[in-house]
Amino acid sequence: MKKEKIAQMEEKIKSVFGSRYTILKMLRNGGMGCVFHVRSNETEEYALKVLDKEAYGNRIDYMSESEVMKRLDHPGIPKIIEVTQDESYVYMVLEYIRGEPLSAIIRKCGKINESYIKVWMESIASTLNYLHGQGLIHRDIKPDNIMLSHDCEIKIIDFGLARKKNDSDEADKKVIGTLSYTAPERFTKKQGTVQSDIYGFGATMYYLTTGTKPENMKSNPMDSYTIMEKNLKETTSCQIYDILTKSLAVKPYQRSVSFEEILCDLSEKENAKRIEQHEESKKQSVAVFLILAGLFITGLLLN
Repeated sequence: MKKEKIAQMEEKIKSVFGSRYTILKMLRNGGMGCVFHVRSNETEEYALKVLDKEAYGNRIDYMSESEVMKRLDHPGIPKIIEVTQDESYVYMVLEYIRGEPLSAIIRKCGKINESYIKVWMESIASTLNYLHGQGLIHRDIKPDNIMLSHDCEIKIIDFGLARKKNDSDEADKKVIGTLSYTAPERFTKKQGTVQSDIYGFGATMYYLTTGTKPENMKSNPMDSYTIMEKNLKETTSCQIYDILTKSLAVKPYQRSVSFEEILCDLSEKENAKRIEQHEESKKQSVAVFLILAGLFITGLLLN
């Protein structure tokens, strides 16, 4: 968004809210609006999201994001504080998350250690399982829209494309979002589903796990999938490989049915690993016992 438009938004915020909020800095700038870091006159900090009605046109209901977020109550989703609008903009005051998006973290750190990957996968899957349980889909899951807070909590943000599972809108008729995280069926104008969110989750975790951006699935999805499958095989454990290759499958029906299934897979595989480690520990204990027993008997015979 151009500087002139941003300056206009800042003036509008002052006009609408008066002295209630002081703008500290701009956090995000996109084609549909901006997000500002603000402080209230009670010294509380918030994120103030300003949506440009003109930019939205008739493609997406610009009030849908606030309506969706009012219904949600989950630690992995920012709370909405208040919403107002004028003739030009919608203003949403949201919980401020002190932290960074996963996209910034991987730019700084490169691929992420697998011990963190597992924790983040479970947290993201749990939050999206809650969202889907509320009858909603996100439709824009990517590293930019997942925050790691200063106290190491995962938060999913930007519900601008979210809608009810069984509805459809203008955004279903075209590809809106970052192509690398867009499910292959969306390029053929099939509407977004739970499986589209699962693909976005898989593509996000692929990037964090391998340090390589996901392949664009628009032209040759099977070739793109083969490349990603090969990269995962070379860089991840069997557990992560199985879950992510299934999440990235070209056909929606080949992916997990739900995030509940992904959570079960994470749990089952973790339990299986613990059992395997326990059995290995038992074997090692028996081996040590036999060695010690052998030494003891040898000592008796020598005496």
